[in-house]
Amino acid sequence: MGVNNIIKFARYIFGIILIFSFAMSSIFVFAQDGVRKSVKTEKGIMQAYIKGSGSKTIVMLSGFGTDNPIGDFAPLADKFCDEYKVVILEYFGYGSSDITKDERTNQSIVVEIRMALCGLGIEPPYILMPHSMSGLYSLYYAGKYPEEVSGIIGIDMSLPQKQIERRESGELKEISAENPEKLNISLLNQWNKFYENSKELESIKYPENMPVLAFLATEQIDSVNSMIKLGKMKTSWVDMNNIMITNPDIQNIEILEGTHYLHHEQADRISEISKRFIDGVI
Repeated sequence: MGVNNIIKFARYIFGIILIFSFAMSSIFVFAQDGVRKSVKTEKGIMQAYIKGSGSKTIVMLSGFGTDNPIGDFAPLADKFCDEYKVVILEYFGYGSSDITKDERTNQSIVVEIRMALCGLGIEPPYILMPHSMSGLYSLYYAGKYPEEVSGIIGIDMSLPQKQIERRESGELKEISAENPEKLNISLLNQWNKFYENSKELESIKYPENMPVLAFLATEQIDSVNSMIKLGKMKTSWVDMNNIMITNPDIQNIEILEGTHYLHHEQADRISEISKRFIDGVI
């Protein structure tokens, strides 16, 4: 074998070793960072991401239409996994989860959350951390299965009153099956149940013994105030959240500067305040 061939062969072997080393380090980093799992339920396969191993479990639930909930929540999950087990669930129709034609009622979605967590072998109680529309499902879950929910930490989470006021003013409309947004059937059905799911919870308030921390985004506060001026809503976002409180000792509101996707901009503050809240009352 000539010198040139020996050099080429050596480069070839070195390249293989380099690729193998990179692949193994990637696997190790992925294992260190958390694990993505597919969980089979009666309705199909849902995707989940698990990180951390604390004695308390935080379940992150995305807002409507979030394209990639696992990626969306991952930076926030990083802030909590040093002390808690964090689970990010992707509903049917989201991320890489299956699509379902089932009705997107509060009950259906809560059943799916419970099935997924059971399939993952993660036992209650859970600290629910809903963003936006998932606030409705968290309220339903806490009311229906209070023994499984140790607390709620909402990130600008939806409340029934807002959607009811928007619907009554004609501001909240259903989306046609010929929707220009090209939503899949799961998302389309979910949006079109938004009002009915809110109406079902119209009279509900936080259970008196349920710790709740509600983060409100200044953008949402300003948006609701603008709709009030236009006659499209009646109640401010801060007042709506205050109306939900039944026990001020364990139910708090925190206003943070930012957009509706508050966890993108205020992950550090959300983590800091939440940890203090969890240590104090959950």
